[in-house]
Amino acid sequence: MQDNNGRPAEDFLKEAIEHEMGGTDSPAFSEKDALPAYAVNRTSRKKFVIKDFDTPRDKEMAVFTHAKKLSEYVFVITERSPKKFRWSIVSRLQNTSIDVIENLYRANYEHDVALRLKYQTGAAVSLNLLDFYAETAKTKQAISLRQMAILARGITECKKLLSGWIKSTKQSKN
Repeated sequence: MQDNNGRPAEDFLKEAIEHEMGGTDSPAFSEKDALPAYAVNRTSRKKFVIKDFDTPRDKEMAVFTHAKKLSEYVFVITERSPKKFRWSIVSRLQNTSIDVIENLYRANYEHDVALRLKYQTGAAVSLNLLDFYAETAKTKQAISLRQMAILARGITECKKLLSGWIKSTKQSKN
């Protein structure tokens, strides 16, 4: 699957994380997408590298890979959020992103179809909550518009992959 720029869809989060960490000036991001004033000082920070989750030894479903990258991105962008939001919206964003992954793993290891559907639905609910928290964080200026757009795109991709998994689980139930 490709995005509007012809890049593979799974690469946008990796590029966004690298861009947030100051590793590249990707042509996918224009100067109008500059960081907010409180996030300009990057000199005191070491370069952060995220290893790709999809190695030949560890193949897993795409929904897991996307959810992990999405969670990693949430932690990267909330690292520089204003202190007044760290114990409210920022912690909710981080915890909900982890809840998505937790529910996915629980669903994957469940053999009972009804319980698997329950955990898959829980992951879908967590993705919807993550979308709400991202929108709220943008409204309160804890994250930038560009960061929220990248989050929304990652959430949408995870929702598509998860809905396909739910659909195949329901078909196997019948």
